[in-house]
Amino acid sequence: MNILKLFFSMFLIGSTLSFAQLNSGYDGPKPEVYSGAKSFVFLYTPFQSNFNPVNVASASGNYNGGTAFSDMNLFGAGFQYYVTKEIALVLGVAFGTSSETQDSMSTSTPKNETSSTSLGVALDANYHLKALYGVSPYIGVNVNFGSYSETDETTVGGTTSKIESKGTGIGAGLNFGFDWYFTEGMSLGGKYTVGFRSMSAPEVTSSSGSTSNTFKGPSRTSIGIGTVSVILNVHL
Repeated sequence: MNILKLFFSMFLIGSTLSFAQLNSGYDGPKPEVYSGAKSFVFLYTPFQSNFNPVNVASASGNYNGGTAFSDMNLFGAGFQYYVTKEIALVLGVAFGTSSETQDSMSTSTPKNETSSTSLGVALDANYHLKALYGVSPYIGVNVNFGSYSETDETTVGGTTSKIESKGTGIGAGLNFGFDWYFTEGMSLGGKYTVGFRSMSAPEVTSSSGSTSNTFKGPSRTSIGIGTVSVILNVHL
């Protein structure tokens, strides 16, 4: 697999150099920064990993038992669209749902049913500054929202107990980044985001028969600088 990744990367570089040699007046790829330009967005680590979905948002509500919680990082699809030759909107959407059922083997063994749903939405609005050769730097803003919920139901001997957990998270910040157009139709980039993230107090409801109890975990707010791994834009 690593050999294939190396071959793919070398092929892209070789294609760019060959194109330049065949076109003596060609001075390298230029940023595709114009109204109506669009691209799919991926995360990519050259020579180390495959293409990955983009990081969209985070949410609280991942219940680990007792009073322990952890945040969920939500990943999904990214799409970029230039509304003008300077302003690009980048939309990220994450959605996931899963369910699992373990049937009871007898009246004395439990039947387990687990389901979860996650949803995240993020929007970047970036203003692209004057390009330098194949590099297009930008500044912008980011807002995002994420939610997560999970239900775990156990039935033993006709008695059903259920644990339901849910939580949300919101974030916003300022972007400082760039896109490097290393070949025609594709660009690599990265960005810093300076901002905050607020995670709601996750809520858990535990019920068994007619008895029900609800408690909340801690809410959290953080402010700082974050980075995004290598961003790969595949232009359409």
